[in-house]
Amino acid sequence: MNATTKKLLSACTISAEIGTTRYGTPQPQLTVRTPKGTHFRRLRAALLALAAEGELATPTGERWIVQVDDAGNETGYVYLELSEGDDAEAKRGLALLKKIVG
Repeated sequence: MNATTKKLLSACTISAEIGTTRYGTPQPQLTVRTPKGTHFRRLRAALLALAAEGELATPTGERWIVQVDDAGNETGYVYLELSEGDDAEAKRGLALLKKIVG
């Protein structure tokens, strides 16, 4: 990551957790909160930077897809759309997300 991206991410509050999809399957995700008044483009840039790190860190044997959702109100999500949707895959995905945010 370059210095600008690191500075942007350092201003964010990022948490990693396993949520659930609308279908009830586990969904590893990062919740990214930017300071109040942050322009939506800065939030989107933070989400895309984290998603790129997630894609690059994903082992070739994993089949999940890294997605972003800029929900608005200075909050967005980076999440893994799992291929199997089981607990083991969700735990591997959460470990990867935790690794990329340090």
